[in-house]
Amino acid sequence: MTEYRLGINISALKDNEPVAANAGGKDFAIVKIDGKIHALDGVCTHKGGPLGKGMVNEGRLVCPWHGGAFEIDTGRADESTPWVTDINVYRVRVDSTDGEVYIDF
Repeated sequence: MTEYRLGINISALKDNEPVAANAGGKDFAIVKIDGKIHALDGVCTHKGGPLGKGMVNEGRLVCPWHGGAFEIDTGRADESTPWVTDINVYRVRVDSTDGEVYIDF
């Protein structure tokens, strides 16, 4: 695995507001929940919707196009949206000196 800098500072992230990011040619959805940073695949498995432009609802990342929902901690597709399949989650690190967010994949 390789670690990539996302070009996002932790200070710019707001709780429960997904942000789109790209690293190594791959799209990600970055979500801050109760101060913890999560990184998930940034493309919905249904029709390719941009998950980084979605919303957070009860611990789930919801696609803005057709409402597909994914558990933020695991990437598991929510049972209430059977038209989507699981997505990947990634290890995230925040640099303690400058607050920059890094992803490992």
